[in-house]
Amino acid sequence: MDDAASPRRVLVLGGTRWLGRAVAEAHLARGAEVTCLARGASGAVAPGARLVAGDRDRDDAYAALEGEWDEVVDVTRLPAHASGALDALADRTRHWTFVSSVSAQRLEGAPVGADEDDELVPEDPTGEEYGGAKAWIERVARERLGERLAVVRPGLIGGPGDESDRFGHWVARLALAGDGPVLVPAREQPTQTIDVRDLVDFLVERAPLRQDVVNAVGPDGTLHALIALAGEVAGHTGELVAATDEELEAAGVGVWMGPRALPLVLPAALASHAQRSSARYRAGGGAHRPLRATLEAVLADERARGLDRASANRLSRADELAAIDSLASRA
Repeated sequence: MDDAASPRRVLVLGGTRWLGRAVAEAHLARGAEVTCLARGASGAVAPGARLVAGDRDRDDAYAALEGEWDEVVDVTRLPAHASGALDALADRTRHWTFVSSVSAQRLEGAPVGADEDDELVPEDPTGEEYGGAKAWIERVARERLGERLAVVRPGLIGGPGDESDRFGHWVARLALAGDGPVLVPAREQPTQTIDVRDLVDFLVERAPLRQDVVNAVGPDGTLHALIALAGEVAGHTGELVAATDEELEAAGVGVWMGPRALPLVLPAALASHAQRSSARYRAGGGAHRPLRATLEAVLADERARGLDRASANRLSRADELAAIDSLASRA
């Protein structure tokens, strides 16, 4: 985006954690005046941004925000937060970017290559169902903002700073294992991850010019290919111990995310969830950096945070080795 089109006064609802903070940093780097509305309890805003303390559970959360805004960015998953922000700010905002999720679209039964027009999941105004809550917010925001709204639906987000511990699991575990064994799924499956830095570039440079819906998903790939490349980046020389879905279940190993999960592993019925079309994202100027570059950056970040740190979303090394031993005992 050239300077003439760049938003000059930007409000990020949040802005103290991973994606929101990165969006604030990127707008600042492009010369915008950036304000972040947040409680301030989960981290600091980016240097140069202004923090306005506000609890979005309260009716007066937006009272201290004065004037008009060129761009508002909201990443919330809570319908009450979204509707409160729209009530307070919609009439004095030139453009609004809502960061939704591909989970707002059906997960099971979607065709391979499903695009932005594939059907949505049932709406959930209570916020209990993640995808349904995002779908509800999309509709309400469109009704309130019309052509001043861009909806960006990321798929799985990876990259340095990821707090979910999903994408980073493989390169971190392979580095930690060294010449030791690593548990992997036997079943091949698709996988898509968008680098957070590519997503942020799109949210800051492209989304403020749009009035539509874009699925910001990563390039098509397979999990086995990702694991192989992660092994090269990590320097892993040990065995990859492949387990079937049935063997993983018998060993008490889950999928996707959780304290005993192999991250990124999807049930077979949901495989198409990681095969969505990125055509509109790419046509709109969205980029996909090489997977190796993402893995290298993630490995550096994982090393800094501790390869064997406790995580609520990935199988621990001790539990992994116990699962491998149980597989060997049944062989």
